[in-house]
Amino acid sequence: MRECRMTPIGANVFGINLEPCDDGQVKGSISGSSIRKPIPFTSLSRMILLLDEQMDIVSREASGMTVQPPSAPSFEIEILFRQNYSWQGKVRWPAGRKEATFRSVLELITIIEMILDQ
Repeated sequence: MRECRMTPIGANVFGINLEPCDDGQVKGSISGSSIRKPIPFTSLSRMILLLDEQMDIVSREASGMTVQPPSAPSFEIEILFRQNYSWQGKVRWPAGRKEATFRSVLELITIIEMILDQ
C-alpha cells in the first residue's frame, strides 16, 4: 500500500520566462540547470504539467540535486514539497524583489495570474 504523505523534493528552482502575448494567452518557457534547453508552454495549465514532469525527472535522477534558474527569468518558482498536485513553495520575481509562498497548485496559479495582471 502506498504511503500518503508529503515528500520533500529538495530545492527545485525553475525559471519561468514569459513572452508578450496580445491574445490573453500565457506563453513562455521553463528553464533550469537540469533542463538542457528551455521547454516552451502555451498555457498556464501546460506549464504546471511540465513543471510536474521535470520534478519527476529530477527526483528520479538525483535526490538532493539543486537546480539553479537561468539569469533574469520573469519569475522563479521554488518547489519544496510535493504530493500529486499539492505543492508547497515560493514564487520570486527578481524585478521587484518580491516573494510569495504557496500551499497548493491552485494558490500558485492565482499568484501567477496576479503577476501577469500587473
